[in-house]
Amino acid sequence: MQIGRPIADVFDYVSDPTTFPRWNSAVQSVSETAPGEDGVGATYTMQRQLPGGPAENGLEVMERNRPTDFTIRTTSGPTPFTYRYSFSEEAGATVVELAAEVELGGLAGALGPLASRAVKRGVDSNFADLKRILEAA
Repeated sequence: MQIGRPIADVFDYVSDPTTFPRWNSAVQSVSETAPGEDGVGATYTMQRQLPGGPAENGLEVMERNRPTDFTIRTTSGPTPFTYRYSFSEEAGATVVELAAEVELGGLAGALGPLASRAVKRGVDSNFADLKRILEAA
């Protein structure tokens, strides 16, 4: 996805987990539980509304190389995931790419490709919201 904003602005916004509720439709709130060294190792509690109901996840920042790489993973809760965001500059804009590893359990796991497509649609919708928010700022 391409966002018409400087790379540092986009990176700073996306790599701050407390902004997740503003652009990720499933996230209700995020609160820091422990700071990290330049953000790496910081932990958070995230409240989400999933199709199966409310859920809480622990999060940890694994990587934060400003302004090119940000990785966050769950440490507890349902739907374990690792999200690796990459940021690059292209034609005066910022390109954001996401490599997501998500473990879908229960019914979602049994649905396989159907559930994967639903996750991708959710990510695409969240990225559209992120683009709209950052380009309006």
